[in-house]
Amino acid sequence: MAEQFDLVVIGGGNGGYIPAIRASQLGMSVAIIEKREGGHLGGTCLNLGCIPTKALLQTAHMLHDARNGEEFGVKTGGVEFDYPAAAKRREKVVGQLRQGVQGLMKKNKVTVYNGTGSFVEPKKIKVEPNDGSETVELEAKNVLISTGSAVSTLPGLEFDGDRVISSDDIVTENDEYPESVIILGSGAVGVEFASMYDDFGTDVTVVELLDRIVPSEDPEISAELAKAFDKRGIRCLTGVKADPDTLEKTDSGVKIKVSDAGGGEKEEAEGEGGSYGGEDIPAGEADGDGETLEAETLLVAVGRKTVTEDLNLDVTNVELTEKGVIEVDEFYRTGEDGVYAAGDVVGGYWLAHAAGHEGIVAVEHMAGEEPMPLDQNLVPRVTFCRPEVASFGLTQEQAEDEGYEVRVGKFPFRAIGKALIEGEPDGFVKVVADEETDLILGMHAIGPKVTDLIAEGVFAKMVEGTPEEIGMTVHAHPSLAEVMAEAAMATDGHAIHF
Repeated sequence: MAEQFDLVVIGGGNGGYIPAIRASQLGMSVAIIEKREGGHLGGTCLNLGCIPTKALLQTAHMLHDARNGEEFGVKTGGVEFDYPAAAKRREKVVGQLRQGVQGLMKKNKVTVYNGTGSFVEPKKIKVEPNDGSETVELEAKNVLISTGSAVSTLPGLEFDGDRVISSDDIVTENDEYPESVIILGSGAVGVEFASMYDDFGTDVTVVELLDRIVPSEDPEISAELAKAFDKRGIRCLTGVKADPDTLEKTDSGVKIKVSDAGGGEKEEAEGEGGSYGGEDIPAGEADGDGETLEAETLLVAVGRKTVTEDLNLDVTNVELTEKGVIEVDEFYRTGEDGVYAAGDVVGGYWLAHAAGHEGIVAVEHMAGEEPMPLDQNLVPRVTFCRPEVASFGLTQEQAEDEGYEVRVGKFPFRAIGKALIEGEPDGFVKVVADEETDLILGMHAIGPKVTDLIAEGVFAKMVEGTPEEIGMTVHAHPSLAEVMAEAAMATDGHAIHF
């Protein structure tokens, strides 16, 4: 006999465990199915993505600071990098958070099944346990699909975990890192690992099909990051296409030929992992006849693909787009009554924090609440390279294309005392506002701690705040947050310190 629940969640990432907790708070009986070996919840973000990568990036940042401490009067002598120790700390952080999520499941009385979940019929789910024990059937009033996404590659560049790797391989490697790397794709994943490896001492070359790095960001952000990477010695080839047919694995690494993209069609996978594309402001060029790049490792960071193959969706009315994304409405309802979906599987921004909010909207709707649909322009996009990049909403170009008459305010970190104190004076914050309504349309930032600072702008937009109101808000001095007020005031030409 099938076990009965108000809600069965398939997938234990942010789009699954977070709404499971919210559903429990709303009085629902909840089960969650996670197929990852070991039953570890948290999805890609906790186990392979956000958390382990940022742990390594923190090590990289500390390594950079240690090597440059003399400027601050801190003489450290010879600085040595111990990668196995960094990897051990990475695993410790991941382990602590895994335990925390498991504790939250117990606290909120969410039943966890470790195995593969699939539909038997729309409200009946079969669980095939990873340990080979007997199959379990669950029945639910509602089902939430949150099976997430996986790393993707291009034909001819299949991952082997050695010479051709994905971001997953990096965060499961505990003993060594490459002396040289070619990174294919300059989205968030590509530039984060470019930044990290450079701080580790790796020789880094980034290859981007379109003609600027971080192509989904405002062009001025792309230009500033390209300038920072060039200063650091990170080589960025833009408007350049790698030919998978030329990939050669050698005893010492890989060789691959790159050449002018020539306006060819963009080849990419969906998702947060980063496009293999961009627009203007080149950061470097390959020779017209092409160039053969050589490195110890090729990191393919061209995007992600949805994970839906095990769900047996054919027995439901859940529909997929041609790209494998589940079709949902603003409350994340699928075409099957009582079946919802959230996270990477529904498209939009493939970001862990977006997934959690989408799942909460879904379960609140199930419970008869009246949740506010998630506005995609309120989703912060954050990239943890050095310098950091953060944004939300429309770029200046996008706003103008949509017919807005815009006002733009821009303020440099170089004029902020705390940025000089911290030794990170490069970068800026850019505010895009609507001339007619004075409402904020978007913000775009590059510089120290902007992944934290951007939240102020997101909140201001959510409550229909104006740049003037941000400027009127007292910001502590000296603090990096002052840049937000100054950039906001700059939209009216009222910036004080520049």
